[in-house]
Amino acid sequence: MKKALICGISGQDGAYLAKLLLDRGYEVCGTSRDAQMSGFGNLARLGIREQVKLASMSLNDF
Repeated sequence: MKKALICGISGQDGAYLAKLLLDRGYEVCGTSRDAQMSGFGNLARLGIREQVKLASMSLNDF
């Protein structure tokens, strides 16, 4: 199975990209600045919130 990492998955573009990749058979992992506090509303609206793995990460740390 192919895998994809999406930085900024909680935003509109990240959520739509996640949906596209899931539909094409990818395993999707995504990062957000604060994955513990984010509601991930965009992912929930697309019905994919439970299908992606999420982690907290700030790109400013790199």
